Amino acid sequence: MKAREKTFTVALVICLIGFLLVPGGETQEIVALSLQEAVKLGLEKSNEARLAKEKLEEARVTFEEGKATLLLSPSIIQELSLQNTWKIAQRNYEMTLTQHALSVEQGYYNVLKAQQSLDLAQNNLKRAESQYQNIQTKYSLGMVAEIDLLSAELELNRAENEIQKSRRALALAQFQFNQLIGNRENQNYQLSDKLDFQPLEVNLEESLKYALAHRLEIEQAQDNVSLKEKEVEVNSNPYTPPLTLQKSKVQLSQAQINLENTQNSVILEVRQNYSTLKDAEELVPLQDQNSKIAQEKLRIAQAQFDAGLITTVDLLDKQYATYEAETAYLQAVFDYRVAQATFFTSLGMSLEERPKTWQKESTEQPETQNQEG
Repeated sequence: MKAREKTFTVALVICLIGFLLVPGGETQEIVALSLQEAVKLGLEKSNEARLAKEKLEEARVTFEEGKATLLLSPSIIQELSLQNTWKIAQRNYEMTLTQHALSVEQGYYNVLKAQQSLDLAQNNLKRAESQYQNIQTKYSLGMVAEIDLLSAELELNRAENEIQKSRRALALAQFQFNQLIGNRENQNYQLSDKLDFQPLEVNLEESLKYALAHRLEIEQAQDNVSLKEKEVEVNSNPYTPPLTLQKSKVQLSQAQINLENTQNSVILEVRQNYSTLKDAEELVPLQDQNSKIAQEKLRIAQAQFDAGLITTVDLLDKQYATYEAETAYLQAVFDYRVAQATFFTSLGMSLEERPKTWQKESTEQPETQNQEG
């Protein structure tokens, strides 16, 4: 079967399967979905968000039960501990939603990458088909050897395999994304945001300040310090045994150390994510340049082949190298957008709060000093 006929047959089968999967053969309405809308759906309808909400409700009931118990046996320390436990449950709920929002964003980008990967694979198949037909014509005229025709056919088969692999990857990415946003009705969404390169000017020192002021883990550790301070205050009276007061002071010291450790961990995480972000940002232009060079090499190789200056194998190598370079550029853009999302999440910054640009306070200060500060 010829390559064009094989491609048409595969496309027809896929269309028929898609038609049969829709109840009654009806076409589902395609709804545009932005990244922010996807995150909102994920935080409302996903199993992760629903489970986190149920756990929070369980903690609230336990809190109410504890308050009722304290009415019969009042205890200032127990009341403080109960309130702190309730605060911890609320913080845990918020942290769960924050991490799930990041997962939704990554899933959104993953679908976009899979869609663009399929586009690249289809373009590569078109090139392979064109080369195969060209070489097949030359072979029929006795202008090239049989090995050239076999090599072109091999490249065509490889391009077709890339199409199938890309389709499977897209189907998997869409399935995972639907789970992340709680799409149990299998609504057909068209992602409206683009997977493109949008570098941001990021000030590391301002980022660290923001993280220290907004990370929920730090707020949780600060709440624990406040609780232990109140316990020391309550136990500082002539009627409390000295050992009890001493124990309260030790626990306060431990809480303060834990707060410092939490702050240091956040600082380290932000610095690591900043480094990953900058590495990814610097790689994108390099991969873009590499892709353009590969495309130009392919154009030159095509002209050389038509003039009989290079072999079929040389031309096909350039063709596949172009596809690999285009794929590498797409992967670099994807990695940068994921690194960007991870970085802002490590600051405790939601999608809505992210700035379009992050201006530095002093444009005269070298970036290396900002990083080391």
